[in-house]
Amino acid sequence: MHEVVDLKDDLKREIGILPAIATVVGLVIGSGVFFKPGKVFASSNDVTWGILAWVLGGLITLFAGLTVAELGAAIPQTGGLYAWLYRIYGKLWSFLYGWIYTVIVGPATIAALAIIFATQVQVFFPISDLAMKLVAIGLMLILTVSNYFGARYGGYIQTVSTIAKLIPIVLIIIVGSARGTGGQVTGAGAGFSGTGFSAALVATLWAYDGWITVGNISGELKNPRRDLPIAIIAGIAMVAVVYIAINIAIVNTLPLDTIARAGTTAINLASAKLFGDFGATLLAIGIMISIFGCLNGHVLTDPRIPFAMAQQGDFPAFLKKISPYKTPTNGFVVQSILASLYILTGTFDALTNIVVFTTYIFFVAGMVGVIILRQREPELHRPYKVPLYPVIPILGILGGIYILYSTLTAETAQALYGIAVTLLGIPVFYYFRRGGVRIKPVPES
Repeated sequence: MHEVVDLKDDLKREIGILPAIATVVGLVIGSGVFFKPGKVFASSNDVTWGILAWVLGGLITLFAGLTVAELGAAIPQTGGLYAWLYRIYGKLWSFLYGWIYTVIVGPATIAALAIIFATQVQVFFPISDLAMKLVAIGLMLILTVSNYFGARYGGYIQTVSTIAKLIPIVLIIIVGSARGTGGQVTGAGAGFSGTGFSAALVATLWAYDGWITVGNISGELKNPRRDLPIAIIAGIAMVAVVYIAINIAIVNTLPLDTIARAGTTAINLASAKLFGDFGATLLAIGIMISIFGCLNGHVLTDPRIPFAMAQQGDFPAFLKKISPYKTPTNGFVVQSILASLYILTGTFDALTNIVVFTTYIFFVAGMVGVIILRQREPELHRPYKVPLYPVIPILGILGGIYILYSTLTAETAQALYGIAVTLLGIPVFYYFRRGGVRIKPVPES
């Protein structure tokens, strides 16, 4: 007889709705809003279609959020998508998602954000590359320790940093919209093509990525059935408004050809034009605050996946150890070790496209899973149901498939490598398997 594990009561429920929304916003608004506008407008070669790429990217993300939020409300368990995939498809699928997230996506994302933060430090204090890596590791460890002492403290950091990061962004939006005179808010470029628009859309979706990670802490939300859907939907909507507004401000400040040539420095040029030398400093500080909040969000949420996997017997038992503060002790340790290795080797940039492609496989699987559960478990208590069912789920699924197709055709080798790494998890799954553990459904509230 299989052992039954209830993931509901092991971690302390102390995260409220405001920190949950702040976690979504903080996880999504990281470096993408600063570094992607140039790529989007260079690919679309058109102001109107570039803005539409940001709008469509937000809609696809919102459709996915509206859909997956049904799983989060009906199955409010620590581990997020990992737990939801298990309920729908069984242990192998959930393991493969957790495997990729634990060994690559989580720690590599943390490493990349820490490195970008340390790079911004060089704007104020010139330091060597080795010192930069040590700063990145130090920052990551400081945030790890603060989150070790309880999710509540990590939630406080998330709320404060999310509010702080929006200040420079809002200033650029307001001043750029009111005073910008060098750009063109509407207009078409002669070189527009469907292929270019696809590349622009994929670029925006990388900037929107990260929202689903809030599901990792659903077992620690005070009222997950109510708060998780609100956090996902409100967070995505806020991010979409911010992204669209700041890109309108950029194209209202700089000509399209300047934005396209600038690449990742487009927002630097716009800020400098709006605020002068002070703008460059403001932007650097804004980027640091933004990355700090995003990094804290990942440090807070990512260890919950190996914790949930260890509870199921899929990972070694030492990963399910809980600290006196009701946080996953060894999950933090493993995450810190892997993130430090990524920081020291600096290999995450080469894995970015692989991570995006691989995670979207499981995002699509989660959205399909909503339809499967509706048919298989109609009696399941659903305090939140995706609106306009099945239209919204189908639109989200089609958007996800389009992302996979675009990446597979444009970055074939990296996409195939992502598939290979995922499949490598299959023999690892059978190696770690101890006889099987079944998640017990959470009782209705």
